[in-house]
Amino acid sequence: MYYVAHVDKNICSQTSCHLCTTFCPETNCINYSEQDKSAYISVDRCKSCEICVYICREVAKNNAIQMKWINDLEDGFMIKKSGLVLR
Repeated sequence: MYYVAHVDKNICSQTSCHLCTTFCPETNCINYSEQDKSAYISVDRCKSCEICVYICREVAKNNAIQMKWINDLEDGFMIKKSGLVLR
């Protein structure tokens, strides 16, 4: 198992800073939802570099992103040989 970034939408939606989407080195890994007014992580693209965690905590001072075990994600992903599937 491995860690992936996880956004606390309650915290993120209050700030709408978008900095994590700017600094993430992986294309289309962190995106912004206009509907939720929050960033979200595409877990199949996350490389666990933790740059977004640093940017959110130290630069933006929001602390809305944490690293979590992929099995502990609230969104309910399961790992299959063909990739990640939403449960």
